[in-house]
Amino acid sequence: MSSSLFILDENLEPLVSKNIRALPNLSSVLSSFKQCYHDESPPVLSQNNWFFIHLKRDFLHFVSVIHTTDKPNIDLMTILAFLEQFYHLLQKYFEIKVLTKNVILDNVLLVLELMDECIDFGIVQVTDPSIIKDYIRVKVNLPKVTIDNEEWSSNEESSSSSSGSDSDSQYSNTKKRKDKKRKKKNKKSTKGKNVGKNKLKSIMVNNKENRGINVVESVKETLRNKNDAGKESINDELPNDGNDLYINGDIAKTIIMPISWRTKGIHYAKNEFFLDVIERVQYLMDFEKGVIRKNLIHGEIVCRCYLSGMPKLKISINKILNKDPQFMSNSSFHQCVSLDSINTIEKEEEKDDDDDDDAGSQAATDAREIEFVPPDGEFVLCQYELKRHVKDAPMIKLKGFEIKPKLKKFKIQIVTKIQTNFKPTNSTSKLNVKIPLTKVFQEYKIDLSKQIRFKANIGKVVFNLSDDFLLWEIQTMKGHREHSTNNASQDKNDEDDPNTCASMVAEFPLFNQEEYDRLQEEMKTSMNPPPLRTGPRLEELYRQVHDQQTAHVTPRDKLVNIDFEIPYCTCSGLKVEYLKVEEPQLQYQSFPWVRYKTISDEEYAYIV
Repeated sequence: MSSSLFILDENLEPLVSKNIRALPNLSSVLSSFKQCYHDESPPVLSQNNWFFIHLKRDFLHFVSVIHTTDKPNIDLMTILAFLEQFYHLLQKYFEIKVLTKNVILDNVLLVLELMDECIDFGIVQVTDPSIIKDYIRVKVNLPKVTIDNEEWSSNEESSSSSSGSDSDSQYSNTKKRKDKKRKKKNKKSTKGKNVGKNKLKSIMVNNKENRGINVVESVKETLRNKNDAGKESINDELPNDGNDLYINGDIAKTIIMPISWRTKGIHYAKNEFFLDVIERVQYLMDFEKGVIRKNLIHGEIVCRCYLSGMPKLKISINKILNKDPQFMSNSSFHQCVSLDSINTIEKEEEKDDDDDDDAGSQAATDAREIEFVPPDGEFVLCQYELKRHVKDAPMIKLKGFEIKPKLKKFKIQIVTKIQTNFKPTNSTSKLNVKIPLTKVFQEYKIDLSKQIRFKANIGKVVFNLSDDFLLWEIQTMKGHREHSTNNASQDKNDEDDPNTCASMVAEFPLFNQEEYDRLQEEMKTSMNPPPLRTGPRLEELYRQVHDQQTAHVTPRDKLVNIDFEIPYCTCSGLKVEYLKVEEPQLQYQSFPWVRYKTISDEEYAYIV
């Protein structure tokens, strides 16, 4: 059982602490954790008869303290999983992606209440955001936006809200200035002006002010109803503030019910279910040796459920229908999917191998669908990891990378070629290639006082001076299908096609000592002033940013990273055959949506 919980900042200073078992001195326990912690420490530490289970997320440390006498009675991995779930709970509750120190400090009471509901006397109870949101109805304290001395809470991050408040204050100041100028003009106006014109002016001014008030009111309404789109309250006669005082009576029974992840009484005006199949491709290859070191697919099926009542969903996946053993052995499902349904799928597959009857095969096909009651809101239905074959071509292939020094011309060229390997009907929505330059600047003396030239048949090239790399931004690029070896002319045409094969050449000038000395001598003897130079002086900026004494080539400086996103495509070929929504009591019309997307993992690179 956990004795206490801590949320620490990046300096290991306590932000929120929960003394679960009434420890006499929490400061001494925290000092013990600081003594044994370092940047590369494992998730479980021990010091002075205490076990510390810690998790670092978004510059925050989540720490659970366990006494040595309680270790035999508790599973350490359960506490570690609880810390991860509690982190995601705070993300969902605050509706932000990155947790910061200021957000935690502004909502200390709310975080303590969440700890009370999630853990009871050191034992984990519930961490489902959809359930806890109905229990704890405390407004999140986020930065507020002000317009004309009126405030309302925003669900945006602190940076955006602060910038919004600055712009709003500028707006109010300019409005005051305009009012003063308008008053002065009215005083200077002559007495012989037409009264009708003055009335018309006043009407126009009032209309403008009313328009501004209407805009403010509409913005306020959109911010209030941002997360309530499509959701209909159970009691429509009460106002929104009044509905917060009433709690669904079935919530207390939900935790002890067989379906503990969904409460009764949920109602939506439009019943929709969104399913996203997202696959992250991890690929690492030694380009010079031609050796593939990593070739994996990390996939997940993310769902967003906005359905009324207690619906039952049936999903059929082609990996299950085709009896893919790798998918079944390396996949994990949400708790709403019962393990009995997965076991029956495996049993039916074994029976289907021995039974050739049409009726038996049809029954086996019907049994290979997943049935579950989904939780309300967003959840991850399935996570899986698949290994790709060595001969399978990567989604984005580095066709060529070469550094060509031309010492006689005092130039050096970097030639890069890439090619797509997916269906021609698909295309990338984002494609960026990051080319390292640290090795080039170490081995050659680049003259940044001269112009750097780039040439690409598609996209644009950006030179990052501070981090020494080129960013080749391509964005949209169509798919390419490999042809047979006999059709060499077709392959040559595809290589010339900028839609499927892209090439880029970057040319850097080298420092010419003879030319530099000659120019210096001419400047000494010449009476003319030196030529006027426009633009930034890159050589001076480079010296200011880089420290030559500590400059060295790291393994990351040898990686050509590729960042891409391909919608409507899956690398593994996973496909949802059908998706059914059934609600026997309400019998409403539902709208299921399925979407596919393949993106690059953080490690999708070539070693050059």
